[in-house]
Amino acid sequence: MVDPVDALLAVHGFSGAWTTLAQTGLANRVYATADVVLRVATDHPEGVSDARTESVAAPAAREAGIRTPRLLAFDDSRTLIDGPFSIWERIHGETLGSAGLDASQRTTVWCEVGQELAKLHSRVRVCPDPHGYLDSPGYEPNLEPTIARFIDAGAANQKSAREISRFLDELAPHVSSAEHERCFLHNDLHDMNVMCTQTGSLLAVIDWGDAGWGDPALDFVGVPLDMMSAAFAGYGFTNRARLGVFPDARIVWTKLHEALDAAISQPGRPVPLTSFRRFLDNR
Repeated sequence: MVDPVDALLAVHGFSGAWTTLAQTGLANRVYATADVVLRVATDHPEGVSDARTESVAAPAAREAGIRTPRLLAFDDSRTLIDGPFSIWERIHGETLGSAGLDASQRTTVWCEVGQELAKLHSRVRVCPDPHGYLDSPGYEPNLEPTIARFIDAGAANQKSAREISRFLDELAPHVSSAEHERCFLHNDLHDMNVMCTQTGSLLAVIDWGDAGWGDPALDFVGVPLDMMSAAFAGYGFTNRARLGVFPDARIVWTKLHEALDAAISQPGRPVPLTSFRRFLDNR
C-alpha cells in the first residue's frame, strides 16, 4: 500500500520531509515529520474502529491532563484514501518496549504510568461520543471454550489443562462478583504504548484505539508482573479503593486469557501459570 503522505498532510495544513516509522501494532501505517505523526488506518479488522475510537478518547484524556499527544486532525472523509487517518503532535522519544532501560529505570517509568492512570480514572468523567466509537472493555466470563481450543491446538495435555481450569475456578468468584467503580480506560496499556526518554522518564501514553468505560483494573493487565508494584505505587494507596476488592484476581484472569490465546496461535509458547500464582501469593 502506497499512501499519498504529502497530500494527506497538506489537506490539513502540514508539510515537511517525512519518514516511515516502525509500526508497533497492526492497525496503522505510521509516518512522521519533525513535528507531527500521521497515522493511516490499515485494512486490519480493527483498523478503522481503532482510529475512530482514539479520535474521541485521546482528546478527552489530554483535556484531563493525561500525558498524551495532541490530536491535530482526524479525517474520515475518504476523499484521498479509502479509510480514516489522523495527525498528531510528535513526541520525540522511545517506546518503553524498545528503549532498553534497566530495571530501575523501568520501575520509574511504570510508577509514572501508574500516576497517569490515577488521573485518567479520577478526572475523566465525560467523553463526548455521539457516534458510539468508544469500546466496551470487559472480561470473558467463561474461559472453558478457550481451554478446549488450547488442548485442540496441541498446546497442552489434559493434566496441565486441568491445572489451568482449577486455577480459573479459584479466580472466578473474584471476577464474577467484583464491585468497582466504572472508569474511563485506556484499555491497551503495554510497554509499546508507553513513550519515554532514553534515561527513563515518562513522556506519553499513546494509542487509545481500545478506550472506553469499564473496570479500572483492566488498565493494569498489560503491566509486566515484575513492574506491577511500581505501577500500583504510582497509582496510590487511596486511589486503589476504586478498583474494588482483590483486583489482582481480575488482572490475572485477563492475563491468563491472553496467555492462552497466545499459546493457541503460537504452539509451544508457555502459559506462565506458576508466575501468576506467585504474583497472587505475594500480593
